[in-house]
Amino acid sequence: LKNFDLNWILYLFFRNLILISVLWGILHFRLYYKQVQKNKFKYNGKFQDKPNKNFLFNKQIFDNIFWSVCSGVTIWTAYEVFVLWAYANNIFPTISLNSNPIYFILLTVLLVNMWHEIHFFFTHWLLHWPPLYKYVHSLHHKNTNPGPWSGISMHPIEHIIYFSGVLIFFIVPAHPFIAIFLLSKIAIGPGLSHSGFHKLFIGKEMVNTKHYLHYLHHRYFECNYGAGLDGSIIPLDKWFGTLHDGSEEAEQRMMNKLRESD
Repeated sequence: LKNFDLNWILYLFFRNLILISVLWGILHFRLYYKQVQKNKFKYNGKFQDKPNKNFLFNKQIFDNIFWSVCSGVTIWTAYEVFVLWAYANNIFPTISLNSNPIYFILLTVLLVNMWHEIHFFFTHWLLHWPPLYKYVHSLHHKNTNPGPWSGISMHPIEHIIYFSGVLIFFIVPAHPFIAIFLLSKIAIGPGLSHSGFHKLFIGKEMVNTKHYLHYLHHRYFECNYGAGLDGSIIPLDKWFGTLHDGSEEAEQRMMNKLRESD
């Protein structure tokens, strides 16, 4: 990987494409095509099958797939290619599991997730700055009734910002596995956080998606800038006064802030 070569670059691209197509495809097929749960535990009782002129091709699912694949998978892969090339050329400081087992496990299990929450919160807040929101982030927010393919349906500039968290490994020693783990996590995870359902039936088991707060962000916009997982490691929205938990008190607090800003 010391030299860029189309063969291994295309391998990574198609691997990533197959990965999200299978995972998100199964979610979309079950929840939106077969509608196995109908609208039980669905945040918004409506489905996405009606024509909508706000989306490319007049269809939300086609719009979401286009931006997720053409921009999302491409930029995700570009970051991955750069990271692997940088490790191969000793540009990123490297550790191994054998030499630093405790640090390796701690970094993978805890610190990577903490860093992602911090990076996502502040870059997401930045994307709501009016000029960036108008020309960039508004594309993602067309999905007021999101589905699995809405997760990384974003403007290319937002994809560049979104995946840039992996550049922390310029200064933080890590193993290539950890960097690829971070990229894969933030690429695949939004499929679940944008599923549109509070709970999912998996066989006979019912699983809480724990992404109610992020659904509220898509509904109300100016709240819950965090990574979308209820009970995040670092409660940044609570600390910065942007938490909306769905309660009447939170609703009133948000409306008061909006009136003050006006």
